[in-house]
Amino acid sequence: MKNLRVILLAVVVATAVVGASGTAAGAQSVGAEFEHAESESLSTNYSGQEPMQTAGNNTCGFPLNVTDATGTEITLDERPDRITTTNPSAAQTLWEIGAQDRVVGVTEFAGYLSGTDSKTNVSAEFGVSVEKVVATDPDLVLAPNASADQVADLRAQNLTVYHFPAATDIDDIAAKTERTGRLVGNCETAAEVNTEMNQTVEDVESQTAELDRLDALYPLGGGFVAADNTFINEIMKIAGTTNVAASEANGYPQLSDEVILKTDPEIILVTDTEGAILDREPYASTTAGAEDNYVVMNTNYLNQPAPRSVIESTKTLAAAVEDLQANKTEETVNSSGTCGFPLTVTDATGTEITINEQPDRITTTNPSAAQTLWELGAQDRVVGVTEFAGYLNGTASKTNVSAEFGVSVEKVVATNPDLVLAPNASAGQVADLRAQNLTVYHFPAATDVGDIAAKTERTGRLVGNCETAAEVNTEMNQTVENVENQTAELDRPDALYPLGGGYVAADNTFINEIMQIGGTTNVAASEADGYPQLSDEVILQTNPELIVVTDSEASILERQPYASTNAGENGNYVVLNNNYLNQPAPRSVIESTKTLANGVEELQSEDAKDDRSRTDESSGSSSDDDDRNEEDEQDEVVDANKTAVDTNETAVDTNETAVDENETAVDENETAVDTNETAVDTNETAVDTNETAVDENETVVNGNQTATDTSSKESTTSAEPNDTSNQEGNETETSNDVVNQETEQDGGPSNTTDDGTESEVPGFGIVVTVLVILGFAYLSPQR
Repeated sequence: MKNLRVILLAVVVATAVVGASGTAAGAQSVGAEFEHAESESLSTNYSGQEPMQTAGNNTCGFPLNVTDATGTEITLDERPDRITTTNPSAAQTLWEIGAQDRVVGVTEFAGYLSGTDSKTNVSAEFGVSVEKVVATDPDLVLAPNASADQVADLRAQNLTVYHFPAATDIDDIAAKTERTGRLVGNCETAAEVNTEMNQTVEDVESQTAELDRLDALYPLGGGFVAADNTFINEIMKIAGTTNVAASEANGYPQLSDEVILKTDPEIILVTDTEGAILDREPYASTTAGAEDNYVVMNTNYLNQPAPRSVIESTKTLAAAVEDLQANKTEETVNSSGTCGFPLTVTDATGTEITINEQPDRITTTNPSAAQTLWELGAQDRVVGVTEFAGYLNGTASKTNVSAEFGVSVEKVVATNPDLVLAPNASAGQVADLRAQNLTVYHFPAATDVGDIAAKTERTGRLVGNCETAAEVNTEMNQTVENVENQTAELDRPDALYPLGGGYVAADNTFINEIMQIGGTTNVAASEADGYPQLSDEVILQTNPELIVVTDSEASILERQPYASTNAGENGNYVVLNNNYLNQPAPRSVIESTKTLANGVEELQSEDAKDDRSRTDESSGSSSDDDDRNEEDEQDEVVDANKTAVDTNETAVDTNETAVDENETAVDENETAVDTNETAVDTNETAVDTNETAVDENETVVNGNQTATDTSSKESTTSAEPNDTSNQEGNETETSNDVVNQETEQDGGPSNTTDDGTESEVPGFGIVVTVLVILGFAYLSPQR
């Protein structure tokens, strides 16, 4: 027994060493800082890019050696507490990363920032005053876009000056923000600001992806404009416009009136609310001037290359582009202004099509288009539909143009259509149809009620049923308003709409919009966009209170992981019509939002009733009841103590097993000394055995959780025929196909370092140490 205790002690020491080395290996950062304190390898770049430096650690500490855009190396021995800026963009960045309290000097153009009135104004008639900068007694001077002479004059006063290169795109601004954070010791906040900026850029690009790109111009006055290789040009591109000056020159050139008239912008960016420049030539004679198309930008943000400038400016410009196109008439209407023909329109692919007369033979490649035509009263002119439109009355007499995947081009051609409506079709499918000389109109994806209304209005215009389309949209919008009022005072339950196989409806989908309007919060919306496949763990983590289903039996709630959610345990679900829910059309919005809102209302009404019932049952108890309750409680205490004794005995048994397995592991390790190959195999076995012991100890603590997890994993591998069939007949099919084509991700993080070698699992030594302590606890009573 004594020897065994010695062996166990040896295992503790050895494991602690292994665990420590494993933690160190596992803690190696994937991404390193550009620079680090003390010695570092420098790679100076004089082409205007931020100098790259190799970091030996990922801390945000001091002393710090860095090389700026002039190739000058500067050293900061400690975090600067007095910072002066020579440009408002540097000041704005410091404000964004939370370092404004340490700023002592700014220029006059930074006056829009809160608190600058207490800072020293270091501006001169041109640029900055060296004397004023020196008077601020700065530890660090940040000088973006400063001239070489200005930087030299400041350094001649023995000031520590960091000069940034010109920022011409988002990457430059991100690098500048990261470097600023490093220089002032606010790395973490700088990273957060960059993350927000990059996410905004992604969102804005998605917002404008399906819009026509408007020709735009940003005049600065006197004929000067923002052209190519400027951050303003980058903002204009992100927000859905084409900068007409970008093809003329770089930087901020002066263009002649003739060139401005030749570029003929459709929209002009201004920084005054009146847009007065559009009243002056040459701008008044452009399309933008003639149609009074302009967008007012915040001059403080637009003219400063900093993250907040990108965030605010791109959102403002994108919203204006979206509004302008929503109000813009793309069609050619007849002189009476009615819904007539000939009609020329541009679809989502940017293709212009012309319809000379009202189409009498219409084929659809998607059930949502067919449903919309039925709602507009144009069903008698439909000659071809897909099989999933079979729920619509009268489709039995129409040609089924479906193929095994998508639609059959031959079947569509055979319908001899005047017009093919193709929402959510792939670019390849549209190209194949047009190759057969068919007139095809492609709709963009509809992700909200506004998109569905626009799609309905456009469909009515294409087939000559404008008035009915307007009436249908009015009904849909009124229903949305009514439902939102109905659920306004209700708690919003967390909800989920599973499509089968782990796929769900997430953010930026019309189903998410329906769930929001119907009074719920879609828990998948915070996980991803579109129709992603979520793991069982993520679904359990989101823990929805309500599941949206399309079969009346709600069989999915009996399968894992849904059975273990709040909704599954309480049987909370609402049945929606599959044909309506999965088609982005007005009737889908009307019926689905009303049904869901009623389900939410009934659910909360039942919860309130249950609460009142429990309150009534607990009231009115007599003293005899109290006495009996006390006796019952005492009995429960006795029972609980007995259970605790039983549980402790079970724990002892489990610990004995753990000790036995550890002894086996030790014996195997001793045997492993004989040969290296045997040692490797045996050590692996020992680790597996120790892990098994840990798992068994966890089983004692967690009770039946292991059994639940096992059944959960087994259940999720089973097929979901009902959900799969529902999934096949709706417009999420395209998204799911895309998801299925992507490679699967590993279920957990890989324990590998950057060079590809495996690292020890952090914390392994701690786990086994705890295990051995349990062994000691068992051996002590035995002795």
